[in-house]
Amino acid sequence: LEEAVRALAIEPAGVYVDATFGRGGHSRRILDALGEKGCLIAVDRDPQAILAGEAITDPRFTLVHRAFGELKEAAADTGISAVDGVLFDVGVSSPQIDDGERGFSFRYDAPLDMRMDTTQGETAAEWLARADEQEITEVIRNYGEERFAFQIAKKVVAARLEQPIVTTGQFAALVREAVRTREPGQDPATRSFQALRIHINQELRQLEIALPQALELLKPGGRLVVISFHSLEDRIVKNF
Repeated sequence: LEEAVRALAIEPAGVYVDATFGRGGHSRRILDALGEKGCLIAVDRDPQAILAGEAITDPRFTLVHRAFGELKEAAADTGISAVDGVLFDVGVSSPQIDDGERGFSFRYDAPLDMRMDTTQGETAAEWLARADEQEITEVIRNYGEERFAFQIAKKVVAARLEQPIVTTGQFAALVREAVRTREPGQDPATRSFQALRIHINQELRQLEIALPQALELLKPGGRLVVISFHSLEDRIVKNF
């Protein structure tokens, strides 16, 4: 938190974007550092994050319900054309993982949803019901860096002939049957859950299209700060 916000080099009268509001930790810290003429726009695609943001009544703060891949539109919604800094904290947020009903975690048996924006798009269960073996293999291999991707896909395709795969527990059990070895302390389903989540939310694509938009919005001397969690995100950010 401190390191990321410090890297923005906040000007008291500056205009900033928190592109991943979550539950507002970064936004609150940025508001603390801003002067009374400063301005913060926060963006999130998750309706629950938008609901949580209603608790911030600061007149310098505006929250926009959009994916961060729509950064330019979010800025336009608020009448902003140039900013002093943009912060991204990419990937899944803790409340999304901790709420079992969202279907992001194998720790709870719940509907296999995984959508960050629950108002639109296909759930993980719907995708698993229609994707072919090759597509499932590619998603799990590419986004989960999972070496047993083909075996997992085969299990899924065979199992769904018996009954639909609609819960996190069902999917996790299939993955555990297919994954023969795993790093100590890591659940065999970890990589596959990451892969499905990234695919359903198009997380890497969102990041690829958001970074150039952030650069376009930045004033000369502005700062772009990105917190990333795994090599797939990291690679995109470093190359950019």
